Amino acid sequence: MKKIHIPTDAIRIISTSSKGDQSKWRIGDKWVKQNTLGYEGQAEVLASLVLACSTLQEKDYVKYYPCKIVVPYGETSIGCYSYDFRGKLQEVTLERLFEANFTSTDPILNDKSLSTHEKFEQIMQLVQDFTGLNVRLEIARLLAFDAIILNEDRHTNNILFLYDPLEKEWKLAPIFDNGLSLLSDEKDYILGKPITILKRKVKAKPFNSSFSKQVTLYKGPAFIDKLKLIATLETSTIDFGRAKQVLLSQLNEPNLKHLFFERSEIND
Repeated sequence: MKKIHIPTDAIRIISTSSKGDQSKWRIGDKWVKQNTLGYEGQAEVLASLVLACSTLQEKDYVKYYPCKIVVPYGETSIGCYSYDFRGKLQEVTLERLFEANFTSTDPILNDKSLSTHEKFEQIMQLVQDFTGLNVRLEIARLLAFDAIILNEDRHTNNILFLYDPLEKEWKLAPIFDNGLSLLSDEKDYILGKPITILKRKVKAKPFNSSFSKQVTLYKGPAFIDKLKLIATLETSTIDFGRAKQVLLSQLNEPNLKHLFFERSEIND
């Protein structure tokens, strides 16, 4: 496992999630994130491995790698790192995009009279009005991926757009920040308890707290190569701990079956 030494002059950045703060650092062209609640780093690495076994292009998601983090004065912890994908582009979260246009997602997302599909469509239409982007398929696929990995942190500040101020162009950022998934929060999902029971406790975001309902937003084709994923898990030398068992159990969920394909199906 790669060991990353944090320089004494490196600034610790506190990244806020729906479950609290996580320490991270920008070291050169790398972002380094420290485990806080459990095994977020392993979950992050495993989530990117799932996407590496998908039909998505490499530019569509961020790859994460496991690492040991050595902070000044010798303290060592576990985490993960990735390479910066922003460059000179400005990052604008979904929520910040709405705020920049003098509104908020709250009136739509908190409207109990709207169905999950109606909330999704209204938010996506406003995104298109604000940026010119039609990202309905991509966002729905993102939420389908979240259902596979049980990501409980896809709030509106965790969906990101990139803006090029020179070209005045928008694009959807690659999929990133999947650490709060696969039951990585060991405080809420205690090790040793049955995975089937723990999975029922996980709540989705942002259009519905039910993964089963959010996954129905995705109308596209299967995008995860199931056989490739299983083979990759079997040959990987990374210790994913419980995260691997959670993922394998997800492969057998009936409501997720349509998201996976096997190579023989394509040949047919």
